[in-house]
Amino acid sequence: MAAAERSSPAQFVKEEYIEKLNAEDSPVCTNWDPRLLIDKLYEVSYNPRIESKINRFTNMEGHLEVPVNENDIIAELQKKWVKKYFRTKEGRLQWFATHFANDSPVGEVLLSGCDIEAKKDEGLLIIHGGKANVRMILKVPVPNNVFDKWRKALNSHAGSSYMDAFMQPISPIAPLSRVIIIELGSCSIRAGVLTKEPSLPQCFFPSIAVKKDDKSVVVGKAALAPENRHNGELVRPIQPTDPAFERFILHEEVLKACIQKCIDQLHVDPAKYLTLLTIPQSIPTVLIGDILKILLNGFDFQGAAISTHPSLILHAYDVTTGVVVDIGDRLNIIPVVDGYVVENAVISLPYGALQIANALQAKLAESNMSPYNFKSPVERLLLRYVMEQVKFFNMTVSLDEFQPLTEMTNTFKVNSARFTATEGLFKPKRWNLDTKALHELVHESIQLSPIDSRKILLRNIYLAGGTSLLPGLAERLEAEISSLVAPTIFTQVHVSPWRYHAAYLGAQAVASSVQFEDKCITRETLQPFLIKLQKSTF
Repeated sequence: MAAAERSSPAQFVKEEYIEKLNAEDSPVCTNWDPRLLIDKLYEVSYNPRIESKINRFTNMEGHLEVPVNENDIIAELQKKWVKKYFRTKEGRLQWFATHFANDSPVGEVLLSGCDIEAKKDEGLLIIHGGKANVRMILKVPVPNNVFDKWRKALNSHAGSSYMDAFMQPISPIAPLSRVIIIELGSCSIRAGVLTKEPSLPQCFFPSIAVKKDDKSVVVGKAALAPENRHNGELVRPIQPTDPAFERFILHEEVLKACIQKCIDQLHVDPAKYLTLLTIPQSIPTVLIGDILKILLNGFDFQGAAISTHPSLILHAYDVTTGVVVDIGDRLNIIPVVDGYVVENAVISLPYGALQIANALQAKLAESNMSPYNFKSPVERLLLRYVMEQVKFFNMTVSLDEFQPLTEMTNTFKVNSARFTATEGLFKPKRWNLDTKALHELVHESIQLSPIDSRKILLRNIYLAGGTSLLPGLAERLEAEISSLVAPTIFTQVHVSPWRYHAAYLGAQAVASSVQFEDKCITRETLQPFLIKLQKSTF
């Protein structure tokens, strides 16, 4: 296999691609308190997200042959076949007693998640796998000129997504065991006590803090209150110093304050709990050791484990093989095969929400005589709210519920910006970037994966992250990747209604496993683990 050309992050070393946490507010926002807006942005809802993505079904019906006795393993060899009338419908394969499809099938199987093995020379289609561990052998009668049509139809239904195939959070919550899950994201922190059934975060706030002039540290939404943000330095717990090359600095006192906020909101004693901390893929190994020291020596947790987001996201989708496309402030594309990350195929770029926000900012400035410069963290929250509110038909976004000051513009009119601001994902030159488009990067990652896994990976692409909530993104990505592969290869992009919290949901699956406690690092095993960590890739 020819080596695929790797995408370089070097071009992202530009001022406009670096977060400016201490940029000054526009004069109209100087005294505005954004906490009502933050409450809205960080609201946790158990209502499933209504998706725009529809399944691309190709339907077929007609006669197929099946073995006379499905339990007879030599039926195929003995050529004992009988004709039955079949139909594909809404992700299922149904069969009927009569020679036509009516409303009463005598049997059906769920095709979602199944593998379809085609043996055209023998006219056989073999269905296996899926949630119900299906095993069916179908024979397309001679002449088999409809063989490819049946294969295409079965593949389209096998690749379909159903909400019940994913982890679904349930409310009200009931604690399961003494385990605290903390997700440290680039923009947000989530936390909660492990529950009997999957649940959403019980604690959710911005991962930002202000180091005040009096040496105190204020974290979360309170950090952005005017009396705090104007009297200190705004920082992230783990702050990129060069996002293009994944260089970070750990603000230890800020991380401690963030963890303490989680502990306080959850009303727990860390000395009685284990903890699972989840971190972005890009965090370097040296910082992982420092974080473990804080958890075990600084907070006295009984034990601690650290996991990166990609494998946890696949747990939320209840699969072990697939391509995680995690789009937030960064783009991370991580192929995973049988639970193991394909390290040489990982693509990580500072590319995504920041570029969309910058493009939207320019468009809003053109169409609105706006007093905002959208540079400071507070004004970036306004921009984020506009981005999240704008769908295909929403043209005006109001800020009235957040008590804007009299001199602030309280409505934004959004025209074609809702389309053009995001187009740079698929046409990077719109953002003045000389890099591959999103679909090309996903395809590149798959091409760098083992050759015998590529077809499976193309059928199992899973979206996560805040930017993945953009309406129409999954459909567009699916169509663009399909254009890069042979027509006979099926491509499927999966979206869970809960993908915004996918890593947190996946962490609950890991923390509830019987092996979790054995995998935790304790104060006694910390030093040997740190030595081992220095010699390996986390």
